[in-house]
Amino acid sequence: MKNTFILLLGSFLFTNSLIAQENTEITKDSITVNTIPSETTDTPLDTLTRAVSALIDDNIKSKRLKITGYVQPQYQYIDSAGAQSFAGGDFKNGTSGYYSRFTMRRGRFKFTYTYNNIVLMVNIDARETGLAMRETYAKITDPKWNMFSLTAGLLQAQFGFELNQSSSERETPERARFNQILFPVERDLGAFGSIVVPKSSKLYGLKVDVGMMNGVAGVAPEFDSNKDFTGRIQYSKATRRENVKFDFGVSSYYGGYKIGNQKDYNVNTLSSGNTGFELNTKDTANYNRIAKRVYIGADVQCSIDWKIGITTLRAEYIQGDQPGTNASSQRANNSPSALPTTAIYHRQFNGAYFYWVQDIGQSKFQVVLKYDWYDPNVKITGKQIGIAGTGTNAGDIRFDTYGFGLNYHVNQYAKIMAYYDFVKNENTELTGYKKDLKDNVFTLRFQIKF
Repeated sequence: MKNTFILLLGSFLFTNSLIAQENTEITKDSITVNTIPSETTDTPLDTLTRAVSALIDDNIKSKRLKITGYVQPQYQYIDSAGAQSFAGGDFKNGTSGYYSRFTMRRGRFKFTYTYNNIVLMVNIDARETGLAMRETYAKITDPKWNMFSLTAGLLQAQFGFELNQSSSERETPERARFNQILFPVERDLGAFGSIVVPKSSKLYGLKVDVGMMNGVAGVAPEFDSNKDFTGRIQYSKATRRENVKFDFGVSSYYGGYKIGNQKDYNVNTLSSGNTGFELNTKDTANYNRIAKRVYIGADVQCSIDWKIGITTLRAEYIQGDQPGTNASSQRANNSPSALPTTAIYHRQFNGAYFYWVQDIGQSKFQVVLKYDWYDPNVKITGKQIGIAGTGTNAGDIRFDTYGFGLNYHVNQYAKIMAYYDFVKNENTELTGYKKDLKDNVFTLRFQIKF
């Protein structure tokens, strides 16, 4: 029996060998058979391994991309229909004035991609008036000390505290009037370098920013090759228990834009004895010079965490030279993206704001008081404005704003803000400004962050 089994096994192997040899010969003689050996079929384990690796890679990439933002729908009421306002814009649509409105004050969607020491950010503002680009830039930080960085793109001007504070974190609806006038959209195209001293240094808390920008304010092309320079030095400190925190900073801005073929005027004592504007005759042959914008400022902030809740105090002061038009101290064409088309009026200005913010114990309520002023022309006041022959106009009037509000933090993502602005202008001899304007504003805002 054993011998029979061995004989059958040998015959089977021999037959298979002959068949394999025959198939090999046929394959060699055939021109239609592919001579490239077929790939080994993946096992289920190989397929699963590749799928898991792809998921891990996608997860790593998704962690590099962060999507954040906030929306601020609000209702506002002003004392008189069609009034000019710095509480989110004038209450006017074309020639039609109104005294109440619902608006989407801000609808920010921010995409931030981080890979090692590189950051790419795209920030979009969606409102009922359309889409607008906000901070959009590329940033690189030195990989060794993580101390030096360079940022380029559409950036916030590095001046003061309030200008760079996020509107989602600010306790009031809008920035101070002087910030809105001097920095209309708070941003400009350019680049700035930063130095942030690390914790290991005795100078920890020191931060230095220096920037160079087109000076056209916002997403607008350069038109005169002139660049603006800005910088801020800030120092922050806290007690060991970190229940008291403070920081202070100093800022400067130096720039301007070409006047073109427009005439310009300076404040002086006129032949009539009044203070007013007179034509600059120092360069009558060439008006194509620079209308200088020169600012200096200082700011301080302090917060105290104690029994009655967190108390926050802030103050900032600014002064300098600002070229504008006859009717406004804003830059010619507001944000000049071309040479001015009207005469330029040079003014010396100053302004300031003060905040008092008080959390009510451990509750969700917060009380806010704020005062700010902006005097666009410190050499002319009150009844001097509007006198015939002086060339003075609405661009020389000082405004003081007193605000108070109540914030309710629903949770870490949502808050409700109720705020009222008392706006006071100085009385002048100018028609329309001989008494205080009716432009006080109430704002009720709901904000959600994500």
